[in-house]
Parts: sequence; structure tokens; C-alpha cells
Amino acid sequence: MRIVFIFLFFILTSCNEKYDFNVTSDSPGIVIEASVSDVSYTESIDFPSEGRYFKVRLSQTSTVDNVRDVLISGAQVVLNDSEGNSWQYEESPDEKGLYYLRDDAFGAQRELLYQLAISLVEGQHFESDWEKLPNTKNSLGDVSFDEVSKSVFEYEAGERIIKEKEGVNVRIDVSGETAEEPRFFRWSIDPLWLYKAELTDTRSPVRYCWVTSRYNFKDFVLQEDNGKDGYQKELFFLETKGNEFVYQYFSALIHQELMSEGYYNFWRDFEAQKNKGGLFDQPPFGLPSNFTATNSDWTVNGYFGVVAEKTTRWEFTVDMLSYNVSNNLKAICEEISDGTDQCVNCLRYNIGTPTNVAPWWWTRELF
Repeated sequence: MRIVFIFLFFILTSCNEKYDFNVTSDSPGIVIEASVSDVSYTESIDFPSEGRYFKVRLSQTSTVDNVRDVLISGAQVVLNDSEGNSWQYEESPDEKGLYYLRDDAFGAQRELLYQLAISLVEGQHFESDWEKLPNTKNSLGDVSFDEVSKSVFEYEAGERIIKEKEGVNVRIDVSGETAEEPRFFRWSIDPLWLYKAELTDTRSPVRYCWVTSRYNFKDFVLQEDNGKDGYQKELFFLETKGNEFVYQYFSALIHQELMSEGYYNFWRDFEAQKNKGGLFDQPPFGLPSNFTATNSDWTVNGYFGVVAEKTTRWEFTVDMLSYNVSNNLKAICEEISDGTDQCVNCLRYNIGTPTNVAPWWWTRELF
């Protein structure tokens, strides 16, 4: 049982790393990851969530295979609009290379254009094109699921094999649209699940933790919509049997972004490149970008997107299934626990980021 437990942990924590944007070039390069939407920080709390500020991530590319990008600190990052207003981003004191627009009320307005300007400590300056919100309608459909059995690849004793997994396909309704121009969608998922330390006293403050993760479900789904009839779009597969994510409670914050054709093409090409080979392989061509280096020969990767955003929290428990799911974590803990690990303290849970403070919107009873 110990081997199975460790193997499961390895699979869940190693499958979804951050993708790079390396390109084959002898010139220095910058990667700019940035977008804003029409939903402000204050409005994002009502998803429901803990709220999110718009952010920019800056890194310098490497021309060497299998070398992670170097995060860029000390930059000046400014958002401008077509009416002469500007907002200064603040670099996170805890996360080098991450800059946040800490304005609770800011959300992109449909009648305005927006531009991102970046200046590095050494003087290099970069500007995006002026971008605006899409004109087409962004309505959020219902989320539902189908019970399915799915073939997946796994490794056992170093050998790649196919296994059948029981789970659910989660999908969203996309409504028909009568507008002449197509719509360009991107969906992304932020998971949250409840973990129970099985060998802890029922009154212990470290018996239950709410867990989030940067890595699980970090792939995205794209759709170019040209039809007037509604349909359902599959978003992700959630394994049910043998998956501790669903034993107590699971939810997914589902983000739907309606974007420009240019921003959509960036994500389409990004997806094609990351699927072509190794995680840090240098792609054969640069991704489309709407940034310009105004005073240097630096290459620029990335795209500044202005998107219309809709978000919903989909909640799931195993009693929604037509079959039973057994929870074997207590048996595993009784075999492997040393009395100081995640079996007795949920804050030591080693998949994702746990907290024993319930989200503000939590209403369920804990047993």
C-alpha cells in the first residue's frame, strides 16, 4: 500500500508543470503573460472565490534547452486606457517577477481601449497594441456531467500501460448566437477540494483542510464558435474511484473567457507547441504577439489580452453518482502513518496548498 500511495502522489504532482515560451534566437527575449477582464477584484469575490487581482508575469527566455526562464524583477508595469488614465502594477514581495494591479474596482470597460507598457531596470521598454473587449455576447451556460469509463496511460514498473478509469466528463452548455462574427472562447479550471486527516480527533483544528493547486487541471480548452445552435463543450475528466480529491468534496472554479481572434490564435498556437514534444523543447517558431520592443533588439513572447469573463463554481460530491465510491485513505494511513504526517495533520497534506480556514462562502457541515 505504501508504494501505491507514493506513486499516486508522484503522478498528481508531476503531470502539470508550467510551460515555457522559449524560442530559437540569439537575442535576449522577454516573456510577458498578462490579461485583464471586465470583472473587477470586488466582483470576482462573488464567483464565489477569495477574489483575484489582475497580474503580469515577466521572465527572460533562455536559448538553452531544459533551462527554466529567469523571472524579471524591478520592472515598471503600467496599464493605460484610451482616455488617458493609467494604473501602476506592484511587484509581489513574495513572488519575484509577478506584478499585481491592486485596484479593487478596476474592470475593463467596453467603450475603451487598453495598452500595457513595461520598462525594465536596464532601460528596455515594451508596449502592447491597443486592445478592447470583444463585441459579441458572453453568456455562461449550465455545467453538467456524464458518468464514463475512460482509457488513460499510466506507468507501472517503468512500463507504459493503458488502464480504464471510472469518472465523470464535465461539460458546459454553449448557447447559440445570432451575431454575424464568430466567438472565440477559452475555459480554464481552478480546483478546490476538502481533505480529511483520517487519524485525527474529530475536534482537532487540523482534521479538515481546503486544498487548492497551481498544477492540477491547469490545461485549458479552446473553442471557435461559428454556429447559431447551442451545444455542449467538454471541459475536463474527473476520476472518481481511487481519487482522494472527491472523497469529501470537490469543486472547480470554471472561468469562461471571450476573447479577440488574435488572443485566441496565440493560445491555439501555444497549445499546439506544448503538445508537440518535451516540456521544455524549443518550439520551431515564435508565438503570435501583440507586444513591440520599442528601444532594443529583444524578442518578445506573450500576448496582452482584454477579455470578457464569466465564472462559476461547480460543486461535486460522490453522492451525486449512480454508484458507490469507497474511501480507502484511512486504511492506507493506518499502514503508513508515523504519527506526524498528513494522516494526523491536514496542514501537512503534500498535494496542493492546504489551509484549515474555511472559505468565506463555505456552508457545508463537517463530520
